[in-house]
Parts: sequence; C-alpha cells; structure tokens
Amino acid sequence: MQDAASVDELYYDTYSVDLNMNPYPVFARLREEAPLYYNDTHDFYALSRFDDVNKALIDGETFISGGGALLEIIKSGMEIPPGTLIFEDLPIHNIHRNLLSRKFTPRKVHALEPQIREFTARCLDPLDGPVRLRRRPR
Repeated sequence: MQDAASVDELYYDTYSVDLNMNPYPVFARLREEAPLYYNDTHDFYALSRFDDVNKALIDGETFISGGGALLEIIKSGMEIPPGTLIFEDLPIHNIHRNLLSRKFTPRKVHALEPQIREFTARCLDPLDGPVRLRRRPR
C-alpha cells in the first residue's frame, strides 16, 4: 500500500502513455508547484510557465539545440550532421531558415497541397484502410 505522500508526489515523464493521453492536470501542477521541474529518472529539466518558456526560446546563447532536441539524441552524444536545420544554433540557423522561407511561401505550399495530400494518403492507407482527404475549407 502506498502512503499519501507518494500518491500525491508530482512526477512528469515525457514517455508516459497515460500522461500523454491527458497531460493537463500534471501540467497545471507543474506550473503551480514546480515551474522548473527536474526528472531524476531521465535526467532532464522542464519549464512549465509561459513566460519562462518564452524567455528560454529567445535566449539562443544559453538554451541551444545544436546537441539535439530529443533526450535520446542529447544523451547519446552523437554528432548532429551539419545542415540539420532543427538542430542548428544561431547564427547559422537563421541563415538557413531565411533561405528556406523563400522556397516555402504560402502560395508555393498551397500549390503543393494536392501532392502532399496524395503522398500522405498513399503512406497512411496501408496502415488503416483508405483515407479520405478533403481540401480544407477556405
């Protein structure tokens, strides 16, 4: 039998299927009780309040993604190949992002939409039968 303290202990685990099915109660507790949360099982920190997360997102000097964005990649110590945009740090990230944004304008993405939908349906159909993809209402 568990004691009351262990039942109410705040625990956040990014790998928990149950938590991911309904994360909102734990997220509320994190914001209230542990705005900077440390998970000793998986050895990571998590920020839970908007202002803190926002500050971290714009502080490219302190919080970097060059080592990866997934715990498994970060912990492995693997070297991220150059040119992997999501794992790049400033200033090279902004240079590459600006180059890509010229190719992925709303008009160009809209023109690709039929091909994207067809490719997606072709990939997903074998998993769960035919997928009926309709155009989004405008």
